[in-house]
Amino acid sequence: MNRTVYSLMLLAFSQIVHTTSAHLRELCEKRDIFFEPYRCQLVDLDLLDDPVLYLLYNVNPSEGFNLRRDVYIRLAVFVQFLRTQRGYRRTRLVLPPWSSLVHWRSGNIDQQQLLWGNFFDLPSMRLYTDVLDMDEFFAEYGRLHGPDATTVVLDEVYKLKHFEQMFENGVFVDKFEEHVCPKGHDGALAYFGYGNFTADAFTCLHFQGSAMLLHRLLERYRPGRPHATRYVHVLNAEIVLHDLWGNVDYWEARRSMRFAPPLVDVATRFRAEYLNSSDRADRTVRPARWTDERSRPRKARGGEYLCAHLRRADFLYGRDKTTPTVQSAALQIRAKLLELGLKTVFVASDCTRMEFYNLKNYLKRFRVVRFVPESYEQRAELKDGGVAIVDQIVCSHARYFIGTYESTFTYRIYEEREIIGFPKDLTFNTFCKSEKDMNCEKNTVWPIVYH
Repeated sequence: MNRTVYSLMLLAFSQIVHTTSAHLRELCEKRDIFFEPYRCQLVDLDLLDDPVLYLLYNVNPSEGFNLRRDVYIRLAVFVQFLRTQRGYRRTRLVLPPWSSLVHWRSGNIDQQQLLWGNFFDLPSMRLYTDVLDMDEFFAEYGRLHGPDATTVVLDEVYKLKHFEQMFENGVFVDKFEEHVCPKGHDGALAYFGYGNFTADAFTCLHFQGSAMLLHRLLERYRPGRPHATRYVHVLNAEIVLHDLWGNVDYWEARRSMRFAPPLVDVATRFRAEYLNSSDRADRTVRPARWTDERSRPRKARGGEYLCAHLRRADFLYGRDKTTPTVQSAALQIRAKLLELGLKTVFVASDCTRMEFYNLKNYLKRFRVVRFVPESYEQRAELKDGGVAIVDQIVCSHARYFIGTYESTFTYRIYEEREIIGFPKDLTFNTFCKSEKDMNCEKNTVWPIVYH
């Protein structure tokens, strides 16, 4: 058998049986006749001296799906950096489950403790850094501590909070500072809605700065006596900022976040059936792996339809000065359809049925399409998060896209279209408050960056 193939088989086998680092080191140091020529050449023994750090995090319950995706990128880029530092080279990022987010309105389906695998392609994400879905973390914990270890004991929990004064003499300084925790944090908390977590140490911190500041935090509270494993949980991780938003690291992590194949299949069928759209015809074919994507001319054409993301709900109150009425949005859509010679608009929106009915009435000369699950069973399978992702996929393949000012949902579509390779003028477009004032402030243009 080929030596390389045999080596890879042994490596895979060793992962299955989970040989411990201490036992593996003993085998290799003895230059075992079986392991030495293969396994010992494939493992950096110095790396085995590092503890395995499981980094868990969570986000304020009021934050939406698309901001949480952005928080993940901050932590993934940080973990990828951390894995280059001695003592942290075996860090693993544990993905927090999704539970009944504020914009998920379907109360008749189970939307508690949903895994990331429901929405994203985990093998693709692992091509960027080492991530674990929550069920995988529980399995790993049981493997390390035995099947009777039903309670997960976290070594350290850090609850982050903004400083009351974020600027010192007009300057923003990266810093963290311990403060007294509110009453009730006794170390036994229901993290992520699970009741099987407890904490040995719970620390409350004022925190301001980028994700790299977490490295200093982990060093500051590093256990005096080394352990084989270290379990750290960061609460309110949305407070942690990007180090460099929109740089190469950001875009690599973002490109790795491909959607779960079943959701892509639903969107592909919908595009084909209702929008006469396909990747080959639309020039939106992507490599099978994001790691094979390269900077290239922006030749994506998109399907013969315009996509409009029309944010309503809380934006009607919190951002009423920039959010258009349904009539104004319809007039802006109509003008662009006529300009582009298109007859179909796909609408991604959290609008009410009445608002959608009114929008269609304002656009009677055109086809107005939206995605609705075919049945209760499909909605229960997709969940509200999956329905939103189907909307984003369809919008990311449109000839032209126009989004809502300051909406993270819109920004995620911008990013998808940048990855696919659309010309900027077909992507970075924003609804104005009024069709009479088209010189309004627009969303920022953040083009994709490759090496």
